[in-house]
Amino acid sequence: MCGIAGIINLSKKAKPIEHEDTLIMKKLISSRGSDSEGSWRSEDKNIILIIQRLATQDKRPIANQPCFSTDKNVIAVLNGEIYNHNEIRELLESKGYKFLTRNDTEVLANAYHYWGKNIFSKILGQFSFVIFDKNKKLVLIARDEHGICPLFYFNNGEKFYFSSTPESIHLQLKNDLKINKQALSDFMIAGAIPNGNTFFENIKYLKPGHFFEIKLTEKIETSKLFSSPTSFLTLSNKKSENEYIDQIFQIIEMNMKTLIKGDKNVGIYLSGGLDSALMLAFYKKIFPEKNIKTFTASFENMETKELVGEHKKAKEVCQFFNCHNETVNINSDMFIKSIGSYSQPSETLLPFIYQSLANKAKKSSVEVALSGEGADEMFLGYDHQLAAISQFKKDFSYLGNKYKFRGEYIKNIDFSKAKIEDLFLGGGGNIDLDNNRKSIFTEEILETFTFKNSIQNLINSFKLINPDDVEKIVVLLDLHLKVPELCLRRAEGASMGAGVEMRFPYLRKNLKNLLYTIPLDIKVGNESREKALLRKVAKKIIPEKIIHAKLPMQTPASRSEYYKNSGSVYKNPAFKTFFFKNHSIMKDEILSGKFLKLNLL
Repeated sequence: MCGIAGIINLSKKAKPIEHEDTLIMKKLISSRGSDSEGSWRSEDKNIILIIQRLATQDKRPIANQPCFSTDKNVIAVLNGEIYNHNEIRELLESKGYKFLTRNDTEVLANAYHYWGKNIFSKILGQFSFVIFDKNKKLVLIARDEHGICPLFYFNNGEKFYFSSTPESIHLQLKNDLKINKQALSDFMIAGAIPNGNTFFENIKYLKPGHFFEIKLTEKIETSKLFSSPTSFLTLSNKKSENEYIDQIFQIIEMNMKTLIKGDKNVGIYLSGGLDSALMLAFYKKIFPEKNIKTFTASFENMETKELVGEHKKAKEVCQFFNCHNETVNINSDMFIKSIGSYSQPSETLLPFIYQSLANKAKKSSVEVALSGEGADEMFLGYDHQLAAISQFKKDFSYLGNKYKFRGEYIKNIDFSKAKIEDLFLGGGGNIDLDNNRKSIFTEEILETFTFKNSIQNLINSFKLINPDDVEKIVVLLDLHLKVPELCLRRAEGASMGAGVEMRFPYLRKNLKNLLYTIPLDIKVGNESREKALLRKVAKKIIPEKIIHAKLPMQTPASRSEYYKNSGSVYKNPAFKTFFFKNHSIMKDEILSGKFLKLNLL
């Protein structure tokens, strides 16, 4: 992946864009790509494209971005990967296109030249990109459907700024920014901000699976990149459980082969749990003689100084697969020093954990890391998903004996009348949507809409879903509300900040589309276990003791005190009293001027 940024003039009255206008933006995306930097500006000075490249294919200088079509009339910058670029290159060569590099960005430029906007039905990948068509004076800005690659923007009607990081826009335009109160309310409730909002009123993010089409000095049009997510939700002709297991196995193996292509050394962020262990198993199946490095975090207990966390389990996994594991030991002092270093607020300290793992990986010459993000969401791996199924599907009510909606907000809900939007917070919320807000927010914030509106709007957009298909609704809600701007930003953003690109074998359309068509009784199974179907897939390649581990990539805090029914709890948490003991230090950091002072809570 890389960092991209730029400015586009929207008005004929806009001042010409000078290179000096982009110095701040260029500086603040530099951590996302250390291999090269580049820029291109139109002759009329109405558009400038900037790139900081992390080269995963074709490291030669000639392959640096921006890249051009064969006739030089299409210019492209790309953050991410086009997985099928080799196949597209061969097809375009047969049509007469000439290529100077093995770079996927050059393929992107020529593919747009040939197909135009139909390019979206041809490319597979994780990406945010900007393409400029010189002949049509048209800019195309797009983001992949899972939101793996970030893209933020600011539009004041005169100029359009875009960047891979919000702070590069923030510092460029700090005098024009105001706090987005709706975003703050949403974040405090659910840990994620929907609807393209950020903490600043005028800085937005391009929604996953959408694109902008900008006619220079004329207009902006926003469109969906892909077909509605409900277009493939019809159940397939029911196959046997073993047939589905074999299909899933083949798809994950194919995804792994696709994602480990390239010129960079590949590693794995290993938690010791099922998702990352399965990736390691597939890697060793594909490359039985090849070594791979894995990276795990351990945490120093504040009281006893004992190391706790997932490192022991991860070590066992690596011993079984005969690979090398490196552990990053993290203590509370390291967390305190990290305060204020994230580009966006986070509901956990996970960004610092990922950044620490990435720093370790970078020192070990690993520049691409595989992560299991997405597996929990798609394979029904969360308490709140199974609790919702038990509530709304009578045949699966037995799941309610084990899986509960967690958080204080459920105390005031009449479950006999509840709808999914009353209960579903994507697993991140602990604030009553209607009542407890009053004790937390000032009147100014209480005037904003609740997070429930976002859930209702998203459910309404799934027009083809039968209301009884609750398992599909909760998966889609997680994938749209939680994964892009919560899970991926705290992981991908932090890792890229250290110069290590992340790739996600489970976050692929081929796997998602198959899972949507599998009947619920097969996905849930008869074990009353989260991710029951994925565990059965794993039995084909890894031992039982690894299959049944549940160790998420998280801070070992005292979750059981707040989420009584949570299955992922540390018996000996490392940072049980972290915020209590460090309250005065953190308060001083916040009030010292390092953060904006607002009377909103």
